Amino acid sequence: MVVKSIFDYTDYREWLRDAFENFKKRKTVVSWRYMGMKLKADPGNLLRISQGKIHLSVKMIKPMAIFFELNEKETAFWTELVYFGRAKTDKEALDHYEKMQVLKGVPLKRLESNELEFYRCWYYNAIRSVIGISKFKNNYKALAEACTPPITEKEAKESVALLKSLKMIKKNSEGFWIVSDSFVSTGGNWRSDAVKNFQKDTILLAHDSLTNHPPSLRDISTVTMTFNMDDIGLLREKIKEFRTDLLRLSQEGTNDSAVFQLNVQLFPLAILKNTEEKK
Repeated sequence: MVVKSIFDYTDYREWLRDAFENFKKRKTVVSWRYMGMKLKADPGNLLRISQGKIHLSVKMIKPMAIFFELNEKETAFWTELVYFGRAKTDKEALDHYEKMQVLKGVPLKRLESNELEFYRCWYYNAIRSVIGISKFKNNYKALAEACTPPITEKEAKESVALLKSLKMIKKNSEGFWIVSDSFVSTGGNWRSDAVKNFQKDTILLAHDSLTNHPPSLRDISTVTMTFNMDDIGLLREKIKEFRTDLLRLSQEGTNDSAVFQLNVQLFPLAILKNTEEKK
């Protein structure tokens, strides 16, 4: 098994499983019982944690870091990784995810409330991303036509002006516009009306993509499933893990030539109250 760095993980339980298997190869006698004895923990609970059935207790974070011989930076990342997995709200998860990115060395910019204008129109985000992967000086017509659906040249100019005012882009020594930060987060303001409207707009764009783009350029599928309401937290964690994995791939990619929008939508179609017939 290829041993991955802890910094490559977004699910602390996945890391725990892999770290345990790797630990067994380096030590003569290692088992969940042995680990439980060293940590003064129930070995059955340790196994259930690794299986994703229960969460690791906060008080066990440091002892487990010591058990796996993590260094200071790895321990800091491990701590954020656990809190990220235990997060009960998106704000809480985002805060810990951002700290994980900083520990990994990913440049990060958190939007302040006055900067949330960035999310007022869907194409502001698209324009910033296009500038990040292309050489752009003043050809606003080409910039506008790169968007799908196309925007007007005036809208492209307004977008660049806004991004400049928010210090999200700047000119390099050759006069080309470049992005100032490689990652943008809405931080604690993510629930604002501006972000909600942005999400609504991108959902509508996904709807239009069904007719505007060929299947080879999109992946829009639907599936209807049933779950126990107690499993919703686990489903959200799986979706969060999927998103962060794709975000990491995007950040690590080279020679990018297109900007994609990913919308993951999970919502109830029906919730059972009491469907038993009265006799």
